[in-house]
Amino acid sequence: MKLQFPNPWSTDFKAEDGFNVVPFIAALHLINRVNQHSEKRGLTQTEFSLFVPSLINYKLIDDYVGKVFEYRNSKDKQKFIYKFAQEFYQTKTPTEKQIHNFSEYGDNIMRYFRLTRYFKVAADSFGADWRIDNEPTRQVEINQILKKFSGEAILFKTTDAYLKYIADISLPKLPSEDLSNSIQIAKSLVETIFAFAKSSGTPILKSEKVLLQINFSEFNKAEIDNYILQLRQINLDIKDRKAKTVIVNNEKRIVEIIELLKDTKAVRKISPEKFEQLLSDCLKIINDEIKIKPNYPVDDDGEPISHAAGSQPDIECFYKTYNAICEVTLDSSNFQWVRESQPVMRHLREFENKYSNLHSYCLFIAPKVHEDTLYHFWTSIKHGYNGTSQRIVPMTTEQFAILLETLLLLLKKGQRYNHTDIEKLYLEIIGLTNNLKGHSDWLFAID
Repeated sequence: MKLQFPNPWSTDFKAEDGFNVVPFIAALHLINRVNQHSEKRGLTQTEFSLFVPSLINYKLIDDYVGKVFEYRNSKDKQKFIYKFAQEFYQTKTPTEKQIHNFSEYGDNIMRYFRLTRYFKVAADSFGADWRIDNEPTRQVEINQILKKFSGEAILFKTTDAYLKYIADISLPKLPSEDLSNSIQIAKSLVETIFAFAKSSGTPILKSEKVLLQINFSEFNKAEIDNYILQLRQINLDIKDRKAKTVIVNNEKRIVEIIELLKDTKAVRKISPEKFEQLLSDCLKIINDEIKIKPNYPVDDDGEPISHAAGSQPDIECFYKTYNAICEVTLDSSNFQWVRESQPVMRHLREFENKYSNLHSYCLFIAPKVHEDTLYHFWTSIKHGYNGTSQRIVPMTTEQFAILLETLLLLLKKGQRYNHTDIEKLYLEIIGLTNNLKGHSDWLFAID
C-alpha cells in the first residue's frame, strides 16, 4: 500500500520520467478492469509479467487493459512481446536479458503481492506456470479499496516525510477500518461459504453452522474483526475437507503421484511449496489421521503461497495414539546435512516437548537422502539429541512411492492403512539401526 514511485527515498524512479504509481493498487485496478471486459478472469503469467512491472503511471491503467487484449488477440505472441519491449525500453533492439527481466520481475512481484491474500494464483502441478486473479472471496474488500485508492502516488516533499508515512501503521486508513465496511465483508463471507458448501456438496459442521448463523449486525469493530477471522478459517476448513474427499479415494490421482515421486528429475522441477503440498496430500490419503496440518501459508483456497518458515516443521500430523512431523526437502546436495539435519532434530524436539502426552516421530522425505544427513539421524536415534533419543524415519521419494503403491493394493480390496500400521512401519525402520553396523547401509535396508 505504501510502496510508490516516485518517492523521495529513491532517485531512480522520477516523476519527470513518467512515474506516478502505487504498483499494488494499480495491479488490482488492472486485473479488475480486465475482468469487467472478459469472461476469462485474471491475467496469465506472461500478461502479468509484461504489464504489471511496466505499469509506471496509474493514468495508463486503461491503456494497459487495451494492451492485454491486444496481446490476447495477436497471432504472433513473441512478435508482440518484442515490439512491447522496444517501446518500453525505448530501443530498436532489446536484449534477451531485457525481455527475460519481464518474467523475472513479474514472478517476484506476484510472490509479494500474493502474500496480501488479495490475489488468487492458480499454478500447474510444478508451480512453474501460473495465472493470477483478484481473490473472489475478498472482492467486496477489494472493491472498497479500489473505490478509495486510484493508484496515484502521494506527493512527499522530504525523505523524512515519506519515511514517517511508511512507519505510521495507522496510515493509510483502509476502508475495512470502518465498521459498516467490515460488516459488508462479513456478510459477503457468510454468503460465499454457504454457496460453496452447497455447490460442492460439502457438509457444514454443526459448530460452523452456529457461527455462520450469528447475528453480527450489532457487533463492535473488535468483535467483527475477530468474527471475520473465524469466517476465513471456516472457509479454509470446508475447502480442505472438500479437497480431501476428492483425493482420498482417487486411484487415478494416486497413480499420478506415485509416477511423479519415482521420477526424481520431475520431482526436482516442483516448487518447494508445491512439494510440501504434495506430501501433505499424500499423508491425508494414507490413513485415519485426526489432523494433517501443513505450516506453509495459504490463500483463501488453501493453496500454498510459499513454503513453510524455517522456524517450524513443514507438516504436523496428529493421530489417536501418537503424533508426528514431516520434513521435506528438494535439496539433494552435499549441503543437505547442513541445511536439514540439525533443524529437523530441533523441530522434532520442540514438537515432542509441545505435545508430550504422546510420543512423536519425524518422517523425513527427499529425492535423495545424503549419507551425511543419514549419519546425523542415525546418531540422534542411537545416542540421542541433547540427551534424549529421537524417532526419525528417513525415506527417499521413491521409497515413499512404494508406501502409496501398497495403499493402492489395499484400496482395490476395500481396505486402507490405519495409523497403527504406519507406526509399526516407522518402528521397524528405526529398529533397523539395532541390526546394522553403520548408517551407510540403513537407507538400502529400508527398501
